[in-house]
Amino acid sequence: MKRILVPIDFSDESLNALNAAHSLAVDTDSDILLLHVVEDPNIQTMKISGEAHYDPMDNLYVKLLLDKTKERMEALVNDPKMSDLTISYKIEIGNPFSSIAENIASHEASLIFMGSNGASGLAEILVGSVADKIVRHATCPVIVVKEKCEINNIKDIVYATDLNDDHGQIIEDLKELQSHFGAKLHLLKVFDSIWTTVPEVKKRADEFVDYFGLTDCTVAVKMSPDLAGTIMEYAADIDAGMIAIGTHDRHGLLHLLASHVSKSVVNHAHRPIWTKAIR
Repeated sequence: MKRILVPIDFSDESLNALNAAHSLAVDTDSDILLLHVVEDPNIQTMKISGEAHYDPMDNLYVKLLLDKTKERMEALVNDPKMSDLTISYKIEIGNPFSSIAENIASHEASLIFMGSNGASGLAEILVGSVADKIVRHATCPVIVVKEKCEINNIKDIVYATDLNDDHGQIIEDLKELQSHFGAKLHLLKVFDSIWTTVPEVKKRADEFVDYFGLTDCTVAVKMSPDLAGTIMEYAADIDAGMIAIGTHDRHGLLHLLASHVSKSVVNHAHRPIWTKAIR
């Protein structure tokens, strides 16, 4: 691991993500890049109206906002508790999702820590949180944090999987995560079908574990129509420190279902969520 990207909006959730990133960065000899995106509504207005040559720096409000943001970012990077690692910051004007995505690529981030308070109701259905969009499209693993957590004290990780072969794309990263924490992995398959049984699914899960060489790993199979809810309940039952789940782009019915499950977990779970996009 070399660079951890932490988008910051100064909310409690994003500061919780920064504190968690700090702990992991020290342990892995990584540096941290903080990114704050200033949204200027005039940019979208200009695009809609077709006007060109708009310079956000001509807006006095934006200038004042940038100055204040710079002060707050410098206070974060100059905090004495951050003195044990290399930390820098960047401020951009634009769309949060686009800016974060571009910085993942341009700075070759190997991990992203995102704070999120989740999206709910109509916003979850129509828009979704920025975190949800990032976890589905990022080219590296993402850890979503809502509450304060002791990231280096994680001893149990629930790995929620649909047992499809495409999860092989994330297995090596998952193994690295498990190894770093020295954690036990709890593979969980939740299904809702009258066409199969728990013993049959358990057999598939055991074969999945053997095929991908997962170690220090238990297997649990649950039948429930509420896939996301059951994942979160199981994690709570065993007091897992983290949930790991692969995310999909929305292509095809099965991927649509998997995407909906991962989105619900990201938006509603109250423990760190490790994700990696499955292409």
